[in-house]
Amino acid sequence: MHIDPQIGALRGDTAAQRAMSEAVVQIVAECRKDAGLAPVLRDLEAYGSGARLDDCPALKGLFANGGAAMRVIAPLVGRLVEVHRACPLAQLAFRHQSRPGFHFLQLAAKGRAAMGLALHDDQAVQDASTVATFPDSEWDEIVLAGTADIALLEIRGERRDHAVIDRSCRTIGAGDRLSFAGAAKSRMVRRVHGRLLTLRLTRIAPRPRPTRQYDLATGRLVHRASGDRHESRDEMMMALLGRMRRKDAAPVLAALTRSGSDHLRWQALRECLALDSAAGFAALDRIATDPTYDLAPEAGALRARLVEAYPQLARWEPVPCPA
Repeated sequence: MHIDPQIGALRGDTAAQRAMSEAVVQIVAECRKDAGLAPVLRDLEAYGSGARLDDCPALKGLFANGGAAMRVIAPLVGRLVEVHRACPLAQLAFRHQSRPGFHFLQLAAKGRAAMGLALHDDQAVQDASTVATFPDSEWDEIVLAGTADIALLEIRGERRDHAVIDRSCRTIGAGDRLSFAGAAKSRMVRRVHGRLLTLRLTRIAPRPRPTRQYDLATGRLVHRASGDRHESRDEMMMALLGRMRRKDAAPVLAALTRSGSDHLRWQALRECLALDSAAGFAALDRIATDPTYDLAPEAGALRARLVEAYPQLARWEPVPCPA
C-alpha cells in the first residue's frame, strides 16, 4: 500500500496530531457559545430531561423550516470542514457512524435526547430491504437538502412474535418535516435521488420498550434488543463473557436471569446455557415454570426443543441455580 510521504510524516508526529485535535476541540467549544447555537443546546438539555418540545423554542425552531436549521448548523459544520481540511488526521470531535449509503454525525446529546446530521446517498438503495426497525422514541427530522422516497410505517397489531404493519409511501424534499412518537411508528428510506441531508432529533422514552425489527413481507419478528442504554451495556457485557468462554461467569449470569427486564433475563439465560449446560438448564427449567415471567411459554418451548435434541437432559434432576 502506498502512503503519501506527507501523510506518513503526520502519522509519525504525535505532537502534531495532538495539536490538530486540540484545534478541533477549541473550535467546537467556541461554536457552542455562538449566539445561535447556545440557546439550542440549552433547550436540548431541557428536552433531554423531559421538557416538552413546545417549551423549547430555540430547539423547536430548527425544525420549523430548513432555513432556520441551516443558519444555526452551517457555521459549525463550515468551521469543522476548514479545520479538518487543514488537519486531516485530527480526531473528529463528535460521535459518528458511517456505512455504505449512510453517514451520521451526532452534534449534541443531553440526557435522553440527541441531535445530529444524517446523510443518505444513492448507495442507500433500500427497496430490497425487508426489515423495519421500531425503537421506542420520539423522532423529529427536517430535510435540509435533497429528495428521497420513503415509507412511513405503523404497527396496527402486535403479538409476541408477529406484527401487522401499515405502510404508506411518499417523496420528501427540502423543508419537509417528519415527526412521530412511540414504539409503533417508524420510517424507512427506500430510494435517494442523489443525496438526502436531514437534521434529526430523537428522544428515548423514560422506560423504553425493546427495539424490535420485523420482516415487512411476513410481519415476523426478526430481532429484539433492549431500548435502554444501560441494559444494552449489560447485554454487551454478557455477550463478551460468552465469547470469552468464561465458565466462571455462569453463576453471575444465572443470577441475572432472576430479575430485570424480560429481554435482559433472556439474554442472560442464553449465555448461561452456552457456558454451563447444568446451570443454564436449571435456570431455564425455573423460568419455564414461573407464571410471573412473560416469556415462560417461550422458555417452556425452548426446554422442550432442547430435550428433544438432547434426550439426556430429561434425565437431569433440577439442580439449584448458582445464583
